[in-house]
Amino acid sequence: MAAYQGLSRAQLSFEYLHTNSTTHEFLFGALAEMLDNSRDAGATCMDIFTVQNEDLRGGYMLCFLDDGIGMNPEEAANVIQFGKSTKRNSDLFSIGQYGNGLKSGSMRIGKDFILFTKKADTMTCLFLSRTFHEQEKIDEVIVPLPSFDVKTKKTISRTHTEKLKHRIEMDLILKYSPFKTEEEVFEQFSKIKGRSGTLVIIYNLKLLDNGDPELDISTDTTDIVMGGGDTPTDDDG
Repeated sequence: MAAYQGLSRAQLSFEYLHTNSTTHEFLFGALAEMLDNSRDAGATCMDIFTVQNEDLRGGYMLCFLDDGIGMNPEEAANVIQFGKSTKRNSDLFSIGQYGNGLKSGSMRIGKDFILFTKKADTMTCLFLSRTFHEQEKIDEVIVPLPSFDVKTKKTISRTHTEKLKHRIEMDLILKYSPFKTEEEVFEQFSKIKGRSGTLVIIYNLKLLDNGDPELDISTDTTDIVMGGGDTPTDDDG
């Protein structure tokens, strides 16, 4: 590798987040990816629910909560490497865990997602937001990924540089996510009741041409169904 240090590297533009999402022409294909992630993580229970928030595009957050094996900080870091997967080959999990489907599926459903995962003694938050990139006018993909000790709720960072990085990551999450205090962030971790599991929250949802969300949660309060006959808009503003 030393011989190639001076050569150019391919760069991943933030616009790829949208391009990657177009692998799912149909919305239910994206939803299936989210379900597969939980199944592949060995989940025995999965809860799909919504949380009303009129400040967000679409008026609600779409949430996927499972009791699977979760991810430690290193495994969560692999999630944000496009083209790399934490999928495992074993007799129990024949397909694996979190791969590109998490990024492509979530970005097909909405502009932003935040993931909370717990495994062993650590809790990790992963924040992938097109809104953040657009407002900050950042072209490269930046993904805050702070981790905490389960018992103390303190950062697992050790060095001054790591602690500074953790603080910047948390500041970005509190500014651009729906959760504006650290208490609200830890409330999301608390929804993972067991020793391990993952919660994915997608928000600023894609809209139909008539301005309604693609997913209708109002017509039948016991189900989430496709919205009206209009087509999804390509306007991500």
